[in-house]
Amino acid sequence: MLKKVSLYWSLLVGLLTIAGQVVTFSIRFGRWNTDAFILDYLLIFLAGAVGGWILIHFMNRQSSSDARFVVLIAFLLASPIALFLMIAGGLLGIPGILLLPQIPWALFVWIGSFVGKRLSRS
Repeated sequence: MLKKVSLYWSLLVGLLTIAGQVVTFSIRFGRWNTDAFILDYLLIFLAGAVGGWILIHFMNRQSSSDARFVVLIAFLLASPIALFLMIAGGLLGIPGILLLPQIPWALFVWIGSFVGKRLSRS
């Protein structure tokens, strides 16, 4: 039996999501986003932390470290899509920022969980 992944790691995913948004903004506009409110970063952090909770939930359901690795790779593959949806979700307000990025993360991680379970059986 594998040791469970702590939920505190979801906080790290939230911080990395903020870093991803800052890098995306600086690449797109060529400058730092000094006009953003703290609420924007708080919402981005919360969306990333919820995504991290989804990742940890599916990682803890795996029976082997190989299956966990597949789930992690699936989450990383979905992250650019989730960041894009987070930016686009800003047009819909707070629910768009918090809910839209969860769709690709949950879908990819669920598929990764299924693939990981199949690979660990063989």
